[in-house]
Amino acid sequence: MTKTEANRKDVIVKEIHFWKQNNMLPEHYCNYLLALYTEGEESAGSESPAKSKTRLKLTGSIIAILLMFISLFVIYFTELSIVLQTAILAGFVGFLLVMVIYYTKKQLPAALPFIASAFILLNISIEITEKVYNGAPFPTYLALFLNIFLWLLVGYKFKLIYFSLSGVIGFLLLVIFILQ
Repeated sequence: MTKTEANRKDVIVKEIHFWKQNNMLPEHYCNYLLALYTEGEESAGSESPAKSKTRLKLTGSIIAILLMFISLFVIYFTELSIVLQTAILAGFVGFLLVMVIYYTKKQLPAALPFIASAFILLNISIEITEKVYNGAPFPTYLALFLNIFLWLLVGYKFKLIYFSLSGVIGFLLLVIFILQ
């Protein structure tokens, strides 16, 4: 096979993949054409884009849930210094926010990584406040209020109803708890 024939074949195979991905032809037609043009070299077990996205969503969900549990373990069941705890958990939050950006670019739902990062940020800010101010109530209330304000801001800016609703409910509960 000459180089120009190989180039033409690559262009055709890429076009068939595009048709398959965008549902321009039924999947079994695309599979047949791919098998025909690649002479059976196209892996029959290659994942469809839908399966790939599902696997990516599942992996991201598992990672987000694991990081939430690990963060609780780091805060409550280790004797690490507050600086080391903060560094570890800030890394978790940063990683989760990078996941949110990646998922957004891939047009996947990023709710769980976003919620996990807010949860970890809330836990570490309360833990830092309690350690630094020896459990004084005013700094703890201030840390809670700042987290709630951040939830409201994120909910408003990105039009995420679950953050806006959490912010409103959190604010109401904080006010009720303070006034008691």
